[in-house]
Amino acid sequence: MNKVIASIIMSAAVGGIAGIANAEIMSGTITADNHYALYSSAGNVFSYHGGNELDAGGVPGTYNWSVAESYSFEAGDFLYIAAWSDDSVAQGVLAQFQSDTLGLILSGDPRWQVYGTNINRNDGDPHPDAMEIAGHVGYADSNALWEAPFIGGDNGVTPWGNIVGIDEEAQWMWMNSVGDPDPLSGGSAGAEMLIYRTVVPAPSSLAFLGLAGLGGLTTLRRRR
Repeated sequence: MNKVIASIIMSAAVGGIAGIANAEIMSGTITADNHYALYSSAGNVFSYHGGNELDAGGVPGTYNWSVAESYSFEAGDFLYIAAWSDDSVAQGVLAQFQSDTLGLILSGDPRWQVYGTNINRNDGDPHPDAMEIAGHVGYADSNALWEAPFIGGDNGVTPWGNIVGIDEEAQWMWMNSVGDPDPLSGGSAGAEMLIYRTVVPAPSSLAFLGLAGLGGLTTLRRRR
């Protein structure tokens, strides 16, 4: 009987730990030249969290990249940024994210990957919905199409200058293009929309502590 009780307690608590993991809060601040939208996934469930202005102008800010947006949402297994440009002058993504298990991750960190969808989006196009992003991610996963992004200058570099609210060590990133030494400058060579992703680590230390506590509960039950 004691074993049955211990098993029930273990199952309930492990479920509680999983719930805590899924409820971890992620905070982030992002800008892009020109457009971006933010997503996360937990298992096969994708969520859309917002994005910047659909037009070239900023609200506030002169341009849509001039003032970064900030977010707070439940972390899942992966974090995604969809990004696209107006195909002229310059393009890039600058961001920072933080959570207990992820720590601080900046754009330019080697944990980021990128996939070029070869689907063109431009000024005025709506943000992709979560289902569309899930389809692109599934295709990229199945065909091993994720790659390391192009990493450019730090926050503060020309032509953007300093973006308030984003760490000065964050770096502008885009996608490598054959024969282009600086994909951040000039009109984009294509493959847009781009999708960036990074893994959100599972809070294994939390699970370990929780299970250690369960061992104590089981021991107490046996002693009684």
